[in-house]
Amino acid sequence: MSVPVQDFQIESYGGKDGGMGHETVFDLKYEYPCDKCGHDIEVSFMASEYPQGFVSFIEDTSEGADVLNDPEIIDIEEIESPIYLFPTQEIIVPEQRIITDISEINNTIPQLIKLIQEDNSYIHRISPRDFEEIIAEIFRDKGFDVEITKKTRDGGKDIIAIHKHELGIDTQYFIECKRHKPTNKVGVGIVRQLYGVHTGRAGPNKSIIATTSTFTSGAIDFANNIIKSSWEMDLKDINDVLKWIKKYKIS
Repeated sequence: MSVPVQDFQIESYGGKDGGMGHETVFDLKYEYPCDKCGHDIEVSFMASEYPQGFVSFIEDTSEGADVLNDPEIIDIEEIESPIYLFPTQEIIVPEQRIITDISEINNTIPQLIKLIQEDNSYIHRISPRDFEEIIAEIFRDKGFDVEITKKTRDGGKDIIAIHKHELGIDTQYFIECKRHKPTNKVGVGIVRQLYGVHTGRAGPNKSIIATTSTFTSGAIDFANNIIKSSWEMDLKDINDVLKWIKKYKIS
């Protein structure tokens, strides 16, 4: 099985400052169901970029699978059209602007939503950050106060959406966004992680996972049967997300 790096979830964290500049640490994860046993397998690696532009080490942190080969590091200068495996900020896709400031949503994200309304396949060509901002804009358009959160090691939420009720009874939502390829289903591990954050002291009224893919049977079973209340979590797959996008009104 070969998995391109674009299909991995990539999160970056600050590391130490040294004599050659700042270190950036990356977590790369890919989760998929085993065709033989039906269990979820997570292939994951930790990597360090230090100094900038140089991968100093890669550590296998996979669970449920033995990785037979170490990841191959290719000098990007040897690639005619390079893909930066460990970008400092975002992967830049040709003819696409990556948004990093929530205040810019109203000016650009609606146009990206319009493109997806005209051609659904475009949703699989956007960046994970764009997907987060599309979901944030959809909730903002419905009257929610939204905040896109900073990445942390424990993960658990990309968006906080608060609906303020006229009676003073506010409702808070945690939304985890997974811009996956259609073949990369969201597994039970991600659902468990979000539910762990959900049940914490600062947890929300409801948690949502929105994805450009679908969910494994284990993930669906956990959401439907394991958590103590069906009101606590919703799983929204590609079909649900496209319905949200279709209903969005371009002003």
